Amino acid sequence: MEKSYGFEVSLNGNKVTRAGISKENYVVNCIIGSVHRENDSGGLYMQIGGLDSDLDMHFSWLGEQLNHGDKISIEVIDGEFDEPTSKSKALTEQEIREQKMKHYLQLKEELKDFLQE
Repeated sequence: MEKSYGFEVSLNGNKVTRAGISKENYVVNCIIGSVHRENDSGGLYMQIGGLDSDLDMHFSWLGEQLNHGDKISIEVIDGEFDEPTSKSKALTEQEIREQKMKHYLQLKEELKDFLQE
């Protein structure tokens, strides 16, 4: 097996996680975002997650709100990784269809005055 790579992430000088998956088929990502909308919603955030592609399991190591001036350090690593804080199985096709149908029915009700039958 080739080496598995991940990320050691520090926030304001404090190590928050060593995220990685010791497998051949995986995804690990660090997402740092800034969102601002017209209604003043949004914010600064950092998410660290991944996917075990063989088991179709989603992992999360961190979901954190950020503040102006925060300093983030990300180092590419291999070797020992921290256990994720949460794991979840990807949705089945049936579950995806059920969610879509629920959303469709909600929209149909919400937009009934605009629909022509």
